[in-house]
Amino acid sequence: MTTRYLQIAIFFFCVGIQLAPAPIWGQVTTRVSQANQLYNQNQFQEAAEIYEQVIAEGMENGHLYYNLGNAYFRMGKLAKAILNYVKAQKLLPRDEDVEANLEYAVRQTVDQLDGRKPHVLDSILFWVRDLNLNEHRIALFWINLAFWMVMAIRLRHQTPATQSARNILLAFLVLALVSTGLRWHLETHQSTGVILPQQIDVHSGWNATTRVLFQLHQGTLVSISQEKEDWYEIELPGEKKGWTLKSNITG
Repeated sequence: MTTRYLQIAIFFFCVGIQLAPAPIWGQVTTRVSQANQLYNQNQFQEAAEIYEQVIAEGMENGHLYYNLGNAYFRMGKLAKAILNYVKAQKLLPRDEDVEANLEYAVRQTVDQLDGRKPHVLDSILFWVRDLNLNEHRIALFWINLAFWMVMAIRLRHQTPATQSARNILLAFLVLALVSTGLRWHLETHQSTGVILPQQIDVHSGWNATTRVLFQLHQGTLVSISQEKEDWYEIELPGEKKGWTLKSNITG
């Protein structure tokens, strides 16, 4: 590929990224401000309804989920509060307030269990959970752009410096691809749910006639490992697992 064609390809790739549709905060600022004001006036139900409406219209924002979680927590609806804190944390993985409120809410539940399942690579690729999926994509885009710019320069100037830059950026590009892929896998294949009823039975199989292994209570965070018909298999710390009806869990 000549330098000219490579530059054209990079240009259209950048234009494609810039033209990608995204929600516009300005369209909902007034409604969110109204909800915040209602929350400050202790009108938590009214505030939660507005937050829910804005989210339902396509505004994916960690701060919205965090505010919604706070509203539900103040209403005493632990399960919904915890669920929204978890959603907020996916988008704001480094936010200390989100983490603190989630941990505090979990401690208010009967079981006090956080069943979110860590990935085996978390200890190695520790930054994967510190960046949300969109941040991974942005990092991947800029590293990819830098790599191809260096490749274009190297077509004209094959020096040790450009070769070293190419090798370094190639290594970062591979690492960014792996990290982004892992983060995508975590968000699409690892399901987290929250127990809704006050108390549920967890069975040894996906049938109400099977043996009851243990019970869980409202607000408990669980990992969903598989599903069959109307049942989920859930996992908890300590390798505890069992089956419960899908209607018992929100996620």
